[in-house]
Amino acid sequence: MITNKHIRQLKEAIDKINPIENECWSALKQTAFYRKLDKNEYFSGEGEFPKEFGFICNGIIRVFYLSENGEEWNKYFFKDNDFIAASLDPNKKSPTNLQALTSVTLICIPYPRFAELLGNFPQFNAFFQKLILNYLEKKQEKEIRFLSNKTTDNYLYFRENYPDFENIIPHYHIASYLGITPTQLSRIRKKLKKDQSH
Repeated sequence: MITNKHIRQLKEAIDKINPIENECWSALKQTAFYRKLDKNEYFSGEGEFPKEFGFICNGIIRVFYLSENGEEWNKYFFKDNDFIAASLDPNKKSPTNLQALTSVTLICIPYPRFAELLGNFPQFNAFFQKLILNYLEKKQEKEIRFLSNKTTDNYLYFRENYPDFENIIPHYHIASYLGITPTQLSRIRKKLKKDQSH
């Protein structure tokens, strides 16, 4: 069930990116619904068309690819106050999987209704365009950093962007995000701990 707290949280997150007018907000509220994911449950799977546009009220979702030999590679983590969708284009199948790493509370909008809001309200369209640009900028920053930085620097970048995640999700998911093995991650963490104690 969507509570007033959830609604306020959603409005604040949208307004932070691009404020929307009352008429648009009323239309959005009428179509929004509550969704809960259990730990390990999927928001969407590879090869699926987007069904919903979601806002995470609480929880962590990972975005991962499956390699040809079945290996999982974590590409991104979504957390509280993030917006998610299987694909940004309603006519394109998702190349990734979105899976809950904790129990997750969401407010969702059916994708056909979401497309109507984009078409009917310029402010909502502006919000979505800015949201995409923000996401692409973060994605590019991560890719550039990970190409040029040492593994330890990449780990510190992870900690800066996802504080407390180490206490919540299994470390092999973090290793996958960093493109290293869990053993390598363990060595990095031990070395940093040792350096900090000196």
